[in-house]
Amino acid sequence: MTFLYIQLIETLIIGILLWCLLSKTGRRQFSLLRRTLNRYFQRQVDRRTRQWRPKTPHDCPHCCAGLSLQVARINHQVTPWSQRKGKGGRKKQFNTRGYACLNQACAYFGITDPAIHALVKDTSRGKDNDIPQLRCQCCKKRFTSRKGTPLYHLKKKARDVEMVLWFMAEGVDTSVMVRYTGYSEATIARWLTKAGQHSTHLHDILFRGLVLPLVQMDELYAKVRGFNRGRWLWVVIDPVSKILPSIHVGGRKAIDGHALIHDFAQRLHPDCVPAVTTDGFRPYHSGLTAHFGQWIQTLHARTHQWQVDARLLYGQLIKRRKRRKLVYTITRMRCGKQKALYDILDAQGFNQTIQTAFIERVNLTIRQGVSLLARRTWALAQSEESLLIHVQWWRAYYHLVRKHESLKGKTPAMAIGVTDHRWTVREILTTPLPPRPMAA
Repeated sequence: MTFLYIQLIETLIIGILLWCLLSKTGRRQFSLLRRTLNRYFQRQVDRRTRQWRPKTPHDCPHCCAGLSLQVARINHQVTPWSQRKGKGGRKKQFNTRGYACLNQACAYFGITDPAIHALVKDTSRGKDNDIPQLRCQCCKKRFTSRKGTPLYHLKKKARDVEMVLWFMAEGVDTSVMVRYTGYSEATIARWLTKAGQHSTHLHDILFRGLVLPLVQMDELYAKVRGFNRGRWLWVVIDPVSKILPSIHVGGRKAIDGHALIHDFAQRLHPDCVPAVTTDGFRPYHSGLTAHFGQWIQTLHARTHQWQVDARLLYGQLIKRRKRRKLVYTITRMRCGKQKALYDILDAQGFNQTIQTAFIERVNLTIRQGVSLLARRTWALAQSEESLLIHVQWWRAYYHLVRKHESLKGKTPAMAIGVTDHRWTVREILTTPLPPRPMAA
């Protein structure tokens, strides 16, 4: 009897297998059953994954090197020059607002308020006498109004430089501008380098002491000459004001995650610990736990132990793909409680779900604005530095010039309170900045 049962079971199994192989409906049901079992076992594996251990500042090479944002120190408590020189003398005929004395030994170094500094117009320079030359009455130094700007030592007309950089920030390739303007590629590259370095310095001055309740982080792929595997552009976005406080160009390793979050932590207010959402990439967890916390002294030893800040809320959206198609997603809290994160999302007017939609959307905006990052293009970045310079100029244009539809016509810099008006490309290029302090 047992032998008959075994034969019956074998016949039934063979019949089911033949039905699955020969019938279209059977093949469909077998494929559905296989996907369901694979998904079930994959989730069981995900649940058994070991916990990620938090890192410390000793694991960040930038913290170990003591790197920090370097900006010029300006004494805003100085006595106004109008009170020192007396009430007599000729009144100013030229508005010096926005200009400052660039002599670091001067008491009025870096002060742009005309009611305080001692600047007056001395004469005009240039081929068309359209470049004012300024003189500081305190230190007696003379300098052109273009000093400290990307237009310094440029002989081309300012409107041509402005036009080229405006198109470069709108995604136009360098080769197109060469054919349109007649300027050489080296000339346009020099203009872009000056504008990118100026934009980096301007960003360091304006975007400091930020209070951001919620941010998202992600990276996008970029092709760079000399790198077979390409490089990655790491980006941080504030979904509320749409600003991009920190960017980084490099590989896709833990050291690059530390570089991005180290720069981001330097720009925040000391008491600000934002809620963060990213994908399932491990370096984000390492960088966040290493930069948001404090050292505490243990009771039974004279050593100090690193403790992650209890206010840090970090959620991950893990995407499972098969053959480049999204199969399913998993949400997971790495730091903090999920309810606390949902309360912050609800307070900012967002849905109570862990997602990275805003950073994914700005990735498309970056690819449209920077020709080197377009999906299908002949443009190729010559080095990491040139790619970063181009992105830095685009970010200044994005923050200060370009209006955002979701911000009701404001720019991201206006939404965060950094500026009170919409800038122009000419205003960015003609804003003089004090020199950076010398590194120790």
